[in-house]
Amino acid sequence: MTQGASGRSVSTPESTVETAIDLPVLPDPAPAAPPARGRGGRIAGKAGRLLASAGGAVAVQFVTAGGSLVVQSLAARTLGASGYGAYALLFSIIVMITSVQTSWVGDTLTVFDRFEPRVRGALLLSVAGTVAAGAAVGAGVAAVMHLAGPLGIGLFALSVALWLLEETGRRIFTARMEFWRLTVNDATYLVTTLAVLGGALGAGAAASVELLLAAMCAGSLASILLARVRLPREEYALAPLRGTAFREILAFSWWRSVQAGIRPTALLLARVMIAGFASTAALAGVEAARLLLSPALTFVNGAGWFLLGDFAKAQKAGRPMRARQAVRACGLMSGIALVMSLGGIALVGWLGPVVTGGSFTVDRVALGGWALYSVCFSCTLPLASLATARKQSRSVFVIRGVESLSGLAVLLGLLAADPGHAALAPYCLGAGGIVSAVMLWRMLRKGDPPRGGGGPAASPEAEVRESGASARTAASGDQLVG
Repeated sequence: MTQGASGRSVSTPESTVETAIDLPVLPDPAPAAPPARGRGGRIAGKAGRLLASAGGAVAVQFVTAGGSLVVQSLAARTLGASGYGAYALLFSIIVMITSVQTSWVGDTLTVFDRFEPRVRGALLLSVAGTVAAGAAVGAGVAAVMHLAGPLGIGLFALSVALWLLEETGRRIFTARMEFWRLTVNDATYLVTTLAVLGGALGAGAAASVELLLAAMCAGSLASILLARVRLPREEYALAPLRGTAFREILAFSWWRSVQAGIRPTALLLARVMIAGFASTAALAGVEAARLLLSPALTFVNGAGWFLLGDFAKAQKAGRPMRARQAVRACGLMSGIALVMSLGGIALVGWLGPVVTGGSFTVDRVALGGWALYSVCFSCTLPLASLATARKQSRSVFVIRGVESLSGLAVLLGLLAADPGHAALAPYCLGAGGIVSAVMLWRMLRKGDPPRGGGGPAASPEAEVRESGASARTAASGDQLVG
């Protein structure tokens, strides 16, 4: 849910977005042709180079989020309230598993030398282990929650496995900074999924969760095959599985993966509570409200991706940002998120039937809750990104963990008292963001650099060595904390 309509992240999702800053800083664009003369020409040249370097990352964000929004909207229109509620739970399980796997494997791909034999062997073991464990966990949770029959559970396990393999390929493209090529792969997933689904429905097949899962499997498989063809052969080279650097990778990735799972797990538990105390039909109304406001959440995620890059780059260059600069970003992002959310609320009468197909209604109370969630998330994310850039992610983890647990406890109490309170879920999960923002601001102010001062710049290589040593000695590391 926090990733807008998407379960993927382009840097590391529900990309999420507050990524590990021990990663090497994005390289500056290659020198372009001599700019036009004069100040205006220099500014135009600089802006052009910036847009060229960022355009692919922005395109990935919107292709992934927009594509997932289309698939989920189609699910809402064709499956009905109960079917869409079950699908929303299945999709949230994928999001949670992916957030953990992509932090474990994806960040390691970028931070460590993935071509060094010991590291490569550890990566091969990690990919195989996380894909197998993810599929098993997904199938087990779906079976315990009775979200589908035997065929549906089997398709869901296959979908999780293929999704994780596809995500590994996506992270290789990201590590190579080939965002435009990644955009083509994501578009292939979307087109294939929609083509299979549309062809089956056109041929007279009944709309079902199983059909949607089969279409998603086809889309993931097409994207995996395309990545295999387009990526260089060395990216798929094998390595010895004995004497690997698995312990170093484990120490480095553990905290990253745990922190990555906080928000997706909280959102999954909230969905489970709603389905358990109320019904999957009630969950469908809450989820449809989230879909209507997904553009605001997508904007917040995309802005957070670039903010974190700026904070991390300034930190490494010896020009650390101050807390007030993060607060200004909070104000700007919150204002934009509020305007976008109000637009979704104003258009609910027209967009609601488009999303649901008229088979059920959008929960108006939950709609306001997701607007609050978007604004509160905007208030928290820049401050958390700055804290991550300062290597204070364990403190962020504690603050976010307390926030999520408190929100879930309040929601549990409300649902136990009256299942009709399901629409209050986004309020419970979002309102605590204001308190977290204040706590982060107070923490960051204490660590602000002196005015006009700054520490020595550190090279990306030094940052990687430092992160590896820190992980080996203290089992810590900066992590996706969304």
